[in-house]
Amino acid sequence: MSEKNGKGKNGISRRDILKGIATLPVLAYFGFRFHSQYESDILPFIEKGQTELPNFGYIKIPSVGYRASGDKIRLGIVGNGMRGAEVFRALGYATEGWLESNLQNGDINQNVKNFFGQENLNVEITGVCDTFSVRMEEAANIASSEVRSGGAKPQKRPILYSNYREMLSDNNLDAIVILTPDHWHAKMAIDAAKEGKHIYLEKPMCQTADEAKLLKGVIGQSGVVLQVGHQNRQQASYIMAKNVVESGLLGDISMIETYTFRNSSHGAWNRIIPEPASRDNINWREFLGDKRWHEFDLDRYFNWQKWFEYGTGPAGNQFTHEYDCVNQILNLGIPKRVSAVGGNFFYKDSRDIPDVLNCTFVYPDRGLTLTYNCTLKSSVQRDITFLGSEGAMQVNVALSVFADRESDKYKGKVPDFERPMYVYNPKKGQVDASTSATMKYYQERGFGYTYHNGHRIDATYLHMKEWLHCIRNKQQPSCNVDRGFEETITFYMANLAYLENRIVEWDEENQEII
Repeated sequence: MSEKNGKGKNGISRRDILKGIATLPVLAYFGFRFHSQYESDILPFIEKGQTELPNFGYIKIPSVGYRASGDKIRLGIVGNGMRGAEVFRALGYATEGWLESNLQNGDINQNVKNFFGQENLNVEITGVCDTFSVRMEEAANIASSEVRSGGAKPQKRPILYSNYREMLSDNNLDAIVILTPDHWHAKMAIDAAKEGKHIYLEKPMCQTADEAKLLKGVIGQSGVVLQVGHQNRQQASYIMAKNVVESGLLGDISMIETYTFRNSSHGAWNRIIPEPASRDNINWREFLGDKRWHEFDLDRYFNWQKWFEYGTGPAGNQFTHEYDCVNQILNLGIPKRVSAVGGNFFYKDSRDIPDVLNCTFVYPDRGLTLTYNCTLKSSVQRDITFLGSEGAMQVNVALSVFADRESDKYKGKVPDFERPMYVYNPKKGQVDASTSATMKYYQERGFGYTYHNGHRIDATYLHMKEWLHCIRNKQQPSCNVDRGFEETITFYMANLAYLENRIVEWDEENQEII
């Protein structure tokens, strides 16, 4: 916005925007009153009186009802990359520039209304750190902005730390939010736990199985609260999916199919490099950490997901989303055997991760397999699909259940097997504004927003809220270190299977991959 008159290109001043926002309700205080007309559509093609569908009632997302009561929690933020601004907004911090970018015809859009509907989480960002000094300054600007949700007051500018170790050694914070490349996750989380700092850790929890074992042990000894950043844990559709499975609608599940289909340069981790970025404002050595020395490379720095050295490939970067969705529904845990094939067929740059990957995870004790298929050269939408003896279920931000035409339970009772017999659509009537194909992908997969009582709510905000609630009440969050351990072992087995061209197995007794 212009400093001269306080008005942006839309002719609306910051004061005008903030004044209008003051009347918005805080969604957190809507409480637990639900009504099915907001949450679901039931299409019972089964004749009434012959076979009845179960009445699931309303869907309760526990974290919606959590309150930010208790002492203020002081946070340190490490990393302010592509995920940074989203996490800041989940914590209640935004900028005037973001407000202006979300104006429509001179009025705020649904994104802004959702943001200001968040409860004040009673946190203070006391420190920020990033190896790119430009983004570290941006993080400090967001943390000290006047734009706060839930009626929170602006805070003083946080301390800028040259590295996370300086931040942890300061008594200026209670918890740390880690938003860094994957190769730093375990190291930072272990160091934070040893300093008694609670941890919010973006997925995947670790890069390797050995790191996961070490971190799990340290967290168990320290008593700190760790939440892995799978905000899909707050998604209403996955809570409903668990109810559907437990009701027996699907019968015996023999296969679950998961997918990542993308078809864009950005989706293949070829991002636009910021113009200010240079050797002068990036701490290259700190970025590398304990990895082998490589000459300064902006591509490696900003598109680190393209290399196993810093990232975890499609299995760790994308499959972990899908796996955690399935794991929260079925409590699958770690597979017995994993196979994987694929290759780098299309993106002929210096990356070493595959752009096509097919994995199979075998659970003999559960009588099922979980499959993952990834291509970075097709954007055809595929939902998580559960295949059962009586029916199939497709899940994203919504949910559909189809009767199986060979089912004994539904045979002769369902007139149209091509149409779902049960639909759960909590976002009915809502319009999602997606700024990019990648954002649309995440929202449709259920990783962006969830829906409660007819209102759209940021799932990351709810996930953060749960973590803070658990810190204040000495409880375990939904995506704790045990869930992160299962996730890491599972995707790491897939990476080993791909890289070593063999079937790998999990030795449950000795807790080892063989």
